[in-house]
Amino acid sequence: MKVLVTGATGYLGSVVTRRLVSDGHDLRILVRTPAKVDPLMDELAVDTSVLDVVKGDITDADSVTHAVQDCEAVVHCAAIVATDPAQAKAMDETNLAGAKNVLGAAVAAGCDPIVHISSAAALFPFQTDPVTADHPVMGNDEAYGRSKAACERYARSLQDSGEPVVTVYPSGIIGPDDWTESINLSSAIMWFEKGFPIAKGLSGNYVDVRDVAAVVSASLNSGQGPKRLLAFGTHVNAKEHVAALTEATGAKIKTFPTPRWFMWTWGRLGDITRRFDKDIVMTSDGYDYLFNCKPGDDSATEAATGVKFRPVEETFRDMARWMYESGRLKGEKVGFLAGD
Repeated sequence: MKVLVTGATGYLGSVVTRRLVSDGHDLRILVRTPAKVDPLMDELAVDTSVLDVVKGDITDADSVTHAVQDCEAVVHCAAIVATDPAQAKAMDETNLAGAKNVLGAAVAAGCDPIVHISSAAALFPFQTDPVTADHPVMGNDEAYGRSKAACERYARSLQDSGEPVVTVYPSGIIGPDDWTESINLSSAIMWFEKGFPIAKGLSGNYVDVRDVAAVVSASLNSGQGPKRLLAFGTHVNAKEHVAALTEATGAKIKTFPTPRWFMWTWGRLGDITRRFDKDIVMTSDGYDYLFNCKPGDDSATEAATGVKFRPVEETFRDMARWMYESGRLKGEKVGFLAGD
C-alpha cells in the first residue's frame, strides 16, 4: 500500500516509518527538514532509498495536498509535543491546522484508511476507570491537551460522517531508539541517574513505541470504516514503577519519599524554568497527569489488530540498554545490562 506518513522525523513517526517499510509498504514522508531524514533513518537501519521524501509543512495546505496525491492511505503523526508554556501559541496554531489539512486532504483524495495519532491528553482529565477508546473528548487547560482535544473533535466529526479515520490514542510513549530525544526521555534518564519519587497517589501509563507502530501497521487495511484504538499500555503506581525498573535491569533505583505539595511546587517551578530553556523534568501539566491518571482498557485494540502490548519490564529493559549503548547512561546505572 502506498502510504503518506507525516512526522517521520519525530520519535513515533520514525519508528512507524521503520515498521511500515519492514512490512512492505511503499512510503512517502512529508518533512519540514529533509536533511534530518538520512542520519535518523541510518540509526534505525532504514534504507532511505525506498523512501519518497517530500519537503513540506502540515500547516501549508498546498504542500499537504501535493504530498497526498497518489497515496492510498495516510498516517498522521506530526504534531508539536511540549509542556513548555512558551510553545503554547505554536501548539494551538500548528496542531489543529495540521490535522485539518492532513485529514481533510486525505478524505478529499479518497484515502482509506486515514490513521490519526491522537493522545491520551485529548481524553484527559479522565472520566472513567478504566479509560476506553469511546471516552469523551476532554482536553484540559494546558496547550498540548487543548490542541489535541481540538484535533480529536475534528477527527471524530469525520468519523461521524463515515470517513475511514482510524484514531490511535497512545499514553506515555517510551522505548528504545529515541534518537530524536522525545519529551519523555529526560524523565527516563532521571529515573536511573537521580531516582524516582515515591508519592501517594502518583501513577502513570506507559506504552512501548514499537507496539504503537505495530497498531498503526495493523490498521492499514481498507474498507474497515472509522475506528478508535486505545494504546495505553501498562498502568503503574510509583512503587510498581520502581519494581519494574529493578526487574528489567537489576539496577538499584534510588527512591525518595516525596510529599504531594513538593511535587506540586516542583511542577510550578518547572513551568518557570522551561521559559528559560531549562528542563527540570516536572511541570504543572505533568503533576496534574501523574496524580489523576487512570488505567486504560486496550483489550478492544488487541482484538481488532492482533497486537499484544508487551510487559512494561521488557520496554524498560530495551530502553535502558539503548540509553547505555547510545551513551546516555553509564554502565553503573543499568545493572546487569552493561554486561550483556
